[in-house]
Amino acid sequence: MTTPSDSLPTPSPEWSPREVVQVQVEALATNDEPYEDAGIEAAFTFASPANKRATGPLERFRTLFDTAAYGPMIDHEEATYSTVQVEGRVAQMGVLLTTAEGDRVGYLFRLSKQTEAPYADCWMTDAVTRVAVGDVRRQMTNGQKT
Repeated sequence: MTTPSDSLPTPSPEWSPREVVQVQVEALATNDEPYEDAGIEAAFTFASPANKRATGPLERFRTLFDTAAYGPMIDHEEATYSTVQVEGRVAQMGVLLTTAEGDRVGYLFRLSKQTEAPYADCWMTDAVTRVAVGDVRRQMTNGQKT
């Protein structure tokens, strides 16, 4: 049984860049709750319009998680976040994930604050790139010093 998509979180000007990343990462950690691939659908909901043009529709976006680059995001065990770096309407944040197998993988989320309706003033994800774990750790260390 599936639950309507309106049960998923949606972009809002109230969400900070950190919250936008965390809601997506947490949704992917429990991907099949409250229904199959709900986490992937939640992540797609927070993809910026430009990102959706490149990766969508949802059925195509879903296949990204069948790849070695993004597969580890599904049902991961733990997430650690770097400090958010914001410059104007652009933000980035590193995330270290621990997979169910105990592997550590790093990702860099790039977000932008949207200017057009219906997402005006909402932070949305432009890209997620798999990066070396050391790169995220350095970002975390640098972020803690500031």
